[in-house]
Amino acid sequence: MHFHAYGYRGSGEAVRPYDAVRSPGGAGFDSSPVPPERTAAWLAKPERFIKDTWDDPADAVAWLRRQYAETGPLILHRERQRYAPTVDVMAATALDTLTRCNDVVWAWWLTGGDFASFAVICCPNRDRDARCPLGRG
Repeated sequence: MHFHAYGYRGSGEAVRPYDAVRSPGGAGFDSSPVPPERTAAWLAKPERFIKDTWDDPADAVAWLRRQYAETGPLILHRERQRYAPTVDVMAATALDTLTRCNDVVWAWWLTGGDFASFAVICCPNRDRDARCPLGRG
């Protein structure tokens, strides 16, 4: 088992439901950085979209923490975050989730209408159609 990281930070308008760029085989899917509708479909995107790859899930969680540290100040309605789990709780949950071979996505709406999504995808994946973009088993 290994883990691939993917990230998107950009226009929230680009993240439209049922858009062809969000479905494997859809027009623009291979070139669009927008998160796919199905999490495991990140693996169907070209290798260039991989931000990093690790064998240890703890390294993947450290990456998620870094993304949160960079993006956190831009989260929309920051005052409501006091009701959200702390980053330590999110990280512990993510580590547990990854060790159980489940994907993790952290996503937020940002100020200015932007959207951020950071995904760690297990590989091989439970989705039988998913293949490793690096050709690893």
